[in-house]
Amino acid sequence: MPGSGKGELANLFREKGIKVITMSDVLRERYSKEAKQGERLMDFAFRMRNSHGKGVVAKMCLEKLDGSEKVVVFDGVRNWEEIEEFKKAGEVVIINVHSSPKVRYERILRRGRRDDSLTMEGLRKRDFEELQMGIGTVIALADYVLVNDKGLEEFKREAEDLVNRLI
Repeated sequence: MPGSGKGELANLFREKGIKVITMSDVLRERYSKEAKQGERLMDFAFRMRNSHGKGVVAKMCLEKLDGSEKVVVFDGVRNWEEIEEFKKAGEVVIINVHSSPKVRYERILRRGRRDDSLTMEGLRKRDFEELQMGIGTVIALADYVLVNDKGLEEFKREAEDLVNRLI
């Protein structure tokens, strides 16, 4: 979910030399070329999935591989159909980074991204949009869960332990 800390986990993989593809960056790249006037990124994401299938963003991400990668981290899976696309390319391990809505909201305010909601109500709306995309299934079926409601250093220690076990 937005603000959970999945980017911090992705950074740990990067530090270990693992290629990380942030799915929202791949989507934003396409959005910058194909978005309709005034269309939000979330609306574009829904439109893409409705037009091209729910696994479309995963397919776009797989196009970013050159074939030399043994391990790749895809940051930001939103539905099970994306998982199925990744399984066609190799073994898949799902890590859920979980944080409470209150903690996520505080982080989102601090990070100050342009497309982030600045109200708790806006975050709830976005959470429901993410759930409509199918993220709840991915969360429920994750192989590992990292709870990130503590300080950054404690989360990094727990995440690093998991990263080391996986690679």
